[in-house]
Amino acid sequence: MAKCSVCGEGTNMPYTCNYCGRVHCKKHKLPENHNCPNIAETNTLGPELRRGHQTAPSSSKSKLKDRRVWITVAVVLVGLLTVFLLL
Repeated sequence: MAKCSVCGEGTNMPYTCNYCGRVHCKKHKLPENHNCPNIAETNTLGPELRRGHQTAPSSSKSKLKDRRVWITVAVVLVGLLTVFLLL
């Protein structure tokens, strides 16, 4: 039976962190829950990728997402500028 590196609880279904390689129980399996020393790397991935540590999305999907983010930022900035000009 493996033991969690955080709480020491014995577990029949241990989770090995993909970033630090330590073994954890269900409660501490996510990097945020066990103060993973490599947490900066996990913050670059979205939650859907951290859960399964899947491969990165294709570049075309990534580019589309980037465009949507920039369009959203532009719309918000134009809206804020309009509000400030009306004041």
